This record gives sequence, structure tokens and C-alpha cells, in this order.
Amino acid sequence: MKNTIPFTRTFPRAAAAVGVAVLLSACAGTTTSPATSAAPAAGPARPAGGHGLDAFFGSYDANRDGIVTRAEYDAIRLQRFRAADTNGDGWVSEAEYVAEFEDRLKRQYFDQGRQPDKAYENSIKQAHVRFAIVNRARDGKFTLAEDRDIADKTFKGADTNNDGKVSKEDPPRQPAARDAN
Repeated sequence: MKNTIPFTRTFPRAAAAVGVAVLLSACAGTTTSPATSAAPAAGPARPAGGHGLDAFFGSYDANRDGIVTRAEYDAIRLQRFRAADTNGDGWVSEAEYVAEFEDRLKRQYFDQGRQPDKAYENSIKQAHVRFAIVNRARDGKFTLAEDRDIADKTFKGADTNNDGKVSKEDPPRQPAARDAN
């Protein structure tokens, strides 16, 4: 039998983050349809990362109803930002940013019964690259304002029918036309 205790002790913020997000969802008065009420709300932050609609829903559909409202999305992003800002200075350093992502990634691996592997290592390397992109001021301080700017662009990109929510009813994004020059 494997000893998973040290692995599980390394992500307390992720566990707290999931609990906060579930609590936020409950406090917001979100309801589920009868068809989905039997399934427990697993909370957000799964998957830890990735691209595409499935990753978006896995990360931001807190009540698992197949719809991501802007309120759900913003609450989870704010919760993640606050979880990352471990010293409470109002901004997130690269180390804090990567640590928050790694906590979620460890939880994802644990939930899947997996141990960190090469893909895990590559995801952590990619988190460092992402920090360099999201920290638009290039000052090493990822701010809530920078996060909100990214959130606006990301949500609008996913809400392709512009109805204020993201669901399977949103048509796929059309690839941008490339300049022939």
C-alpha cells in the first residue's frame, strides 16, 4: 500500500479553495435542475488547467449544471487569486502563482490516483511561462486588475453567443483568419 499522506499534505490551500468555492456557490443561491440535483457539487478547480470547453467547465462550473455564469467564473477566479496571495500583500508573485497552480494540479493527480510524472513537470514549467504572460506590467507582481483584464477577455471568448453565460449551446469559436501576406 502506498503512503499518500505526504502528497496529500502538500495541497491544503487547494482543499480549502474547493471548499470556499462550493460555499460561494451555495451562498449565491445557485440551484440545480432535478436532473442534476442527485449529483453532488464537486466544486471547481478540476481540471487544474487545460484548454477547451471541457477544461473551462471543469474549472469554473461550480454547481455542475452545465452553465458557467459570469458570477461563478468571477468568484472562482477571485478565490484562486486570494489563495495564491499567501502573504496577503494584494499581488501574486511568480512563486505564489506557480504554487497555487501546483496545489490544484496535485489535487487533480491525487483524485485520479496518479503520481507526478513528466506531464506534471511540464505543466509546472508551463505555469512559469504563463506567469510571464499574465504579468503584463512585467514587474513580477500579478495584480487583481491584471487578473480581471484576463478574465474579461477569456470569458468573452468562451461566451460565443454573447448571452452572458457559457454553455454547450455556445457555438465553437471560429479560428482567426490568417493574413496571407
